[in-house]
Amino acid sequence: MERYCVNMYLHIGKDIVINQKDIVFILNFNSIEENKENEKLLKEIKKKENIIDISNGIQKTIILVKNKELSNWYVTNISTSTLYKRKF
Repeated sequence: MERYCVNMYLHIGKDIVINQKDIVFILNFNSIEENKENEKLLKEIKKKENIIDISNGIQKTIILVKNKELSNWYVTNISTSTLYKRKF
C-alpha cells in the first residue's frame, strides 16, 4: 500500500498561498485591541523585519508562518472567518 503526503495550502490574498502545516497561528486584529497581552505581541511584531503586509491598509488578520528556521508575519485584509472557511 502506497502512502501519499498531501499538502494543503491557504490563499491569504495578493496571489500568496502558504502551506497550512506551517501556520503557527492566525489572529484577528480586533482581538488585539481587546487583550493587553495581544497588544504587547503586536508591538513586538512591529519591531521585526520579516513582516509582509498585503492588507492595502485594511488590516484584519495577522498570520505567523514558520517553516524550518524562517518565520514570517503576514498582515492581510482577509478576515479570520474567511480564512477559516478557505481552510476546508
